[in-house]
Amino acid sequence: MSIPKALLAALPLAVAGAGLAYASTARIAELRAEVARLDAEGRTQGDAFVATLSRADAERELATLDRRKAAALALAGARRNRLLGVVLLVAAPLAGAAVRVAQRVAAEVDEDRRLLGGPAARERGG
Repeated sequence: MSIPKALLAALPLAVAGAGLAYASTARIAELRAEVARLDAEGRTQGDAFVATLSRADAERELATLDRRKAAALALAGARRNRLLGVVLLVAAPLAGAAVRVAQRVAAEVDEDRRLLGGPAARERGG
């Protein structure tokens, strides 16, 4: 009886953790590539600005830097979500074990009451 309840506590955590870690890992790969692309684009635009001192080149470089900053923030969020997924995966078996321990303690307390003739035993007709 205790195993289904333990699975009921642990399984949702494990599924959520695995899903979050998997999705975040895929997103991290995409964002790393985007940050690298934007970095290279920004360097090219910076070189163009230095060569021409054109206001348009400077504005394009600033826009690229803003997009790079947004991508870097999204990358940090994806890394945080991946870590949260790993934490949920670690917490899942701990939650299942906690449920099983609580059930064992409750069963032992009930058994002690039954053996001592306590209120729980009298209510059941013991």
